[in-house]
Amino acid sequence: MGKFVHAIGNVFLTILIMLLIVYGWAFIEVKLLLKSQPELFGYVFYQQQDESMSPNFESTDVVLVKKNVEYQTGDIVLYFDSNDSLYKAQAIVAMDNKTITTKCSMCNENSEPISKDNIVGKAVGKVLFMGAIIQFFKQKAVLIGFGLIGVVLLVISQYVEFKPNKKEKEEKKSLQNSD
Repeated sequence: MGKFVHAIGNVFLTILIMLLIVYGWAFIEVKLLLKSQPELFGYVFYQQQDESMSPNFESTDVVLVKKNVEYQTGDIVLYFDSNDSLYKAQAIVAMDNKTITTKCSMCNENSEPISKDNIVGKAVGKVLFMGAIIQFFKQKAVLIGFGLIGVVLLVISQYVEFKPNKKEKEEKKSLQNSD
């Protein structure tokens, strides 16, 4: 029983440590290095905020965006919309030398043309439901809860491990009686 509780406590603390590493990495990328989105090995991780690109990307998906790649009409790109001061993922419908016109899946009309300089990269994949998981773990109560559960389980497992069981007590008594 003690080993099981100890293992569960380790799992909770491992998840908490992994979350803190990811949050730390994202914090360094965005706040200290002043990047717009967290980036790793030339990929940007963008959390889709709405259903505008459904069915390609849902609001619970994290979109993997490859930076510095060629794109063409029909590709989905991540770009900075200076009108809204937001990052958006939309499909390219037209291109010329300096501008790109995009359109979301749910829109009837094209977006206003944007400068090619505003393109972050091309969407190359997604992680299903990762956005929902991120939102869940962004809650301070969840992080604190995971930490507390892990610590409590580890403390209980240590108590159970060091608490002598009946068999050990009887053996100790028999040794004392034989002396």
